[in-house]
Amino acid sequence: MFGYIRTDTPEMRVRENEYYRAVYCGLCRAQGKCTGQCSRMTLSYDIAFLALLRLSVSGEIPEIKRGRCIAHPFRKRAYLARCESLDYCANAAAILAYGKIADDISDECGGKKFKAKLLSPIAKSMRKKALKKYSELDERVTVRLRELSEIEEQRLGSVDIPADKFGDILADVLSYGVEEKNAKILKNIGKHIGRWIYIVDAVDDIDDDYKKGRFNPFICLYGKGMLDDEKRKAISNSLRLELLAAEPAFDLLEYSGDGNVESIIKNIIYRGMPNVADEILGLKCGTKKNKKARGNKDNG
Repeated sequence: MFGYIRTDTPEMRVRENEYYRAVYCGLCRAQGKCTGQCSRMTLSYDIAFLALLRLSVSGEIPEIKRGRCIAHPFRKRAYLARCESLDYCANAAAILAYGKIADDISDECGGKKFKAKLLSPIAKSMRKKALKKYSELDERVTVRLRELSEIEEQRLGSVDIPADKFGDILADVLSYGVEEKNAKILKNIGKHIGRWIYIVDAVDDIDDDYKKGRFNPFICLYGKGMLDDEKRKAISNSLRLELLAAEPAFDLLEYSGDGNVESIIKNIIYRGMPNVADEILGLKCGTKKNKKARGNKDNG
């Protein structure tokens, strides 16, 4: 995915940060086992957040182990042992990555399209492994992505319409296979978090989209003037309201697993995500960080 859902690490307790890193590393290992070693390159902070939410309702308390890996061969690192929640998120990540690469092949040009074509065989292999158990999820995501693509092709002057469709994708992914009560909670969270991601990504891509003539809802709305300070502040407020709208659903989570999960999730939604939004909008320290500068590196 995109890597926007991050922690505010300085505000975390040491044990919380260690647990979050263990979730991230455990997910990486789960991806290698479930969808192939190359799929580990697609791991993002967003998927780690999905894993935390699935763990919060699953009741699972996976063992924390220590071990070396290719990325960290000289020092053992803590990681969460494989469990149903991690395995599910590893497979969901493969399905989402395939959809993103297929979309890039269709919509991009130049270097991005060439890169997507190079990655396409790997993405197909990842997806093929995920289909063995999650073909229904793949079908749902495929339909939603097609609907989103059709909306974007219309180049509507609306942020809400495409953001709403992307929210449906994350709602489906987050709630898939969960018992009814928790599924409703996770679906609501996924809807608002998905909308938040779409809006932040649109702001992050606006300059590049304008240069390359790609669809961007803010370009359709504001044209050449694009985003002045007043508009950026208004978008920041709307993003905070999006998180506020998801707050009742977060409050309904019973956090039946590890005690660190609740505090990490709260750190992300109340501090990490607003900080990321303000960075991208250029409202933090007066500087906008672009996607390439931020990257999506390991939290360690």
